[in-house]
Amino acid sequence: MKTLKFYIGERNNPQLSSPYYKMYGQLTIKEAKKKEDCVYGSMDLTSYDSEESYNKAIKELNEKGCRIS
Repeated sequence: MKTLKFYIGERNNPQLSSPYYKMYGQLTIKEAKKKEDCVYGSMDLTSYDSEESYNKAIKELNEKGCRIS
């Protein structure tokens, strides 16, 4: 059985002044590792064990004024 966790990615692009965030929802560990591969810049994924903690993190990013998609 595959273990699914919730993920949010922080994308850093050297041409932009601040990072932006990408909501990935549920992924396997293997899928998450593939998302971290970037041609330019970097993508760091943070995992969350529950949907509640995932949604809380999204809310906190929005409150800070971060760009999130």
